[in-house]
Amino acid sequence: MNDKEIKNIKTSEDLVEFIKLKTSNSSDMYFRKVNVLEEDIYIIYNECTASTELVSNFVIRSLEDISKSNMTDEKLENIKNNLEDEKINKENLRIKKKEKLYKDLNLKLNKINEEELIDKIEKTLSICKVKKIDLKEDNIFYYLFSGFTLIVHNKKILAVETKENLDRSIQEPITEVAVKGPKDGFLENFQKNVGLIRKRLKDEHLVLNEKKIGRRSKTKVGLLYVEDIAKKEFVRYIEDKLKNIDIDGIIDSNYIVEIIEDSNKSDFPVTISTERPDVASFYLLQGRVVIIVENSPFAIVVPVFMEDFIKNIDDYYQKGSNIVLTKIIRYLALFITLFTPAFYVALTTFDQESIPTQLLVSFVTQREGVPFPAFFEATLMIISFEILRESDYRVPNVAGNTLSIVGALILGDAAVSAGIVSPIMIIVVAITTISGLMFTDINVVNALRKWRLIHLFFASIAGILGLGVSVLIFTVKMTSITSFTKPYTYPFAPVDFTQIGERILARKNIADDTKRQKILTNNLTKFNKE
Repeated sequence: MNDKEIKNIKTSEDLVEFIKLKTSNSSDMYFRKVNVLEEDIYIIYNECTASTELVSNFVIRSLEDISKSNMTDEKLENIKNNLEDEKINKENLRIKKKEKLYKDLNLKLNKINEEELIDKIEKTLSICKVKKIDLKEDNIFYYLFSGFTLIVHNKKILAVETKENLDRSIQEPITEVAVKGPKDGFLENFQKNVGLIRKRLKDEHLVLNEKKIGRRSKTKVGLLYVEDIAKKEFVRYIEDKLKNIDIDGIIDSNYIVEIIEDSNKSDFPVTISTERPDVASFYLLQGRVVIIVENSPFAIVVPVFMEDFIKNIDDYYQKGSNIVLTKIIRYLALFITLFTPAFYVALTTFDQESIPTQLLVSFVTQREGVPFPAFFEATLMIISFEILRESDYRVPNVAGNTLSIVGALILGDAAVSAGIVSPIMIIVVAITTISGLMFTDINVVNALRKWRLIHLFFASIAGILGLGVSVLIFTVKMTSITSFTKPYTYPFAPVDFTQIGERILARKNIADDTKRQKILTNNLTKFNKE
């Protein structure tokens, strides 16, 4: 509100008319005038965001209790007693003096009521969160549409929290399946999301900084970090990023991601979006920063490295000695999903002499009668499988899995029977797609899909040489990405052999993992092992 609007508001009626004007008499706005101690009190709230039950049971009932307390008679009696103590003989006063005395008495009483009524209402309310509103500093519409009820007397305003429960209950994560470990997931409620993290990290050094972002949405955004672990300069860097956001509204946490990330041209994500509180807590203890966005079930973790999308929090819920083979399989799946179609096309199109004779004869036999070149054949099948994957995302869960499985079987069998593609191409594309299922982050999946087609294109032009060129471009591109000033390909580039041995290919036993990564924090010691 500007100064001119505030100056025009002199009474409760002026404020009510101002709110009606600003909200264009919206039908979900509720205004009620009640009389408390012979004073007009206005109750204002939004029916969609405020609970009418809380308003009735706590706000209106509290005002009724004040009226029943007979405050006027008590004040009047006290003042009369004071007059008697001063030995003022009313019998001897003239009529005019008597009238003036009682007139002053009533004026004084009314003044007391005006000054103390809001304070008495505040003390009487049995709701914890009550705030006095300053029209110059506070946005009354933010409180109204956040589920607060306004109690207005003259220009004094109380905001009472009477929020309607518009959130779902805590449920198991949907996009990140927990094989072993906690089953609770974030939801759209800001306070509950922060609470799910604080439930795990009961530490006084866990700091929450809140901001409201969005000119119209006024979305609450929280910055979480462990003060004595996270680097202070990095925290300030992220705070400055959030401070500079100027946008109409924040509908989802991805709005924040796209605005603050410093590698917008990167195909791969430079943040982690997680709906698991245990994942967010795990990264906080490493020295990273977690961003919680109101109305979004996904928390944002920064900074991140490429290897964070390959490892899994569930690795820490299993025996460390069994994780080595699992990590090797994941890295192998990464290479298969990126390069297998391109490698196959390069060998069968340009470098047949590299294929063993018996295997080459088998390939030729299978491709007999196929009218299309290997590049077109591979591209057609990859696009077909990606269409099935996208359909699986959009179709309801009841029919999604059945549709994709049946579609893949029928499509593959029909394509081979019609002589459009060879059986070996179905195998190549199938193993490529299955390997891609190792990665759950949709941005990683989309980036792998794009680069898979790029490698395929280069391989179709110049065979193994073309594939080598595309791999070089891919390597340069990846090593040039930064995640909020941190190298994305760490610890491979820049090379840190200690981290590669201890964290990438294997996993230290928790009892032996006493150090944090130097790139993330100056507080390197987790605990002293005796």
